[in-house]
Amino acid sequence: MNPFVFQSPTRVMFGEYTTAACGDFVLELGGQRALVVADAFLVQSGVLGPLLESLSSQGLLPPVVFSDVPPDSDIACVDRGAAIAREAGCDCIVAIGGGSVIDTAKVIGICLTLGGELLDYQGLNVIDKKLMPLVVVPTTAGTGSEVSFVAMIKDHKEGKKLMFGSSWLAPDVAILDPSLLLSLPPKLTAATGLDAITHGIEAFVAANTNSVATDALCLEALRLLFDNLPRAFKNGDDMEARSATLVASTMAGIAFSNSGVGVIHALAHSVGAMFSTHHGMTNGVFLPYGMEFNLPQVAPQYARIARYLELEGVAGLDHTAAAELLIKAVRQLLKTLSLPVRLRDLGIESLSEDDYDELACLAASDPAIMFNPRDCNNDDLIDLMKRAY
Repeated sequence: MNPFVFQSPTRVMFGEYTTAACGDFVLELGGQRALVVADAFLVQSGVLGPLLESLSSQGLLPPVVFSDVPPDSDIACVDRGAAIAREAGCDCIVAIGGGSVIDTAKVIGICLTLGGELLDYQGLNVIDKKLMPLVVVPTTAGTGSEVSFVAMIKDHKEGKKLMFGSSWLAPDVAILDPSLLLSLPPKLTAATGLDAITHGIEAFVAANTNSVATDALCLEALRLLFDNLPRAFKNGDDMEARSATLVASTMAGIAFSNSGVGVIHALAHSVGAMFSTHHGMTNGVFLPYGMEFNLPQVAPQYARIARYLELEGVAGLDHTAAAELLIKAVRQLLKTLSLPVRLRDLGIESLSEDDYDELACLAASDPAIMFNPRDCNNDDLIDLMKRAY
């Protein structure tokens, strides 16, 4: 067995209606006044009620709610949130929402703890000290941001997404409350679920993967998602399916935080930065094409996933045939979930040669690509995009 290092610093609490425990964790972490980061919809829908009540029940100072977080958060949003927190004297952060909200909260924590210029902290392993206490409550099952070591926000001026990566970015506590997912629309259920599936598949074959721990997390997360994501998509009130997808998303988040992702995420980040496409949907489009590109390098690993999922017809197949069956299953899942399968289906009307060149340069410089199991140059990236278009 190869030596490995595995980290999972976030404490995870799972259960229906466990959002009510938020105040207990804030108090335990030494917080007194929390900045609650959310989006406008969650505030209007009343979802924040139990969370705010849990904070007040502990005798904490009145929390400050920052709900001006867009679906694709950016530097300006982070700056606004940090300024509000400083003025109010907040000493901890609570995030409730999807990946954009949680990533925004993480980067606000960088600003409040470290000060200086935010851009000085982008990249991998630049942050070298513990950040302000952070408790997160995800309302989608996909990004894994509730346990991950990364945060992504947009730099509109440069037209790209910025990655911040450090084990210090992992939240202190993640509260997994499946009751919050019951009202998630089918389209977002499917899109965020594909993000989690992409995490599981890319982390399983990532060049940095050498851990039996991450292997186990990936395999079981993928089994839970393939079995339960179609159920949650079809019936949003299915608490068992919602619970399974939420736990699986967190498992895949822990896995990719330790192993990395790859070319699929690098391309999705680049296209998302240029065209503001949904991250999960963009991952879904690129997933089968990225898998086909990596197939010559990782057929045995893909075959192992196919056999673990017990895909119909996998028995007796060699590694390559079993791997191809997995790719076919991914394409079928996209169809079952009514997700886009081409870049043009994401609303990208056309791509010029200059667009392809720019996107390839963005993807080639994305930190995710360094973990891809097969080397790829700009020509490879352009070919992948053209096939996916």
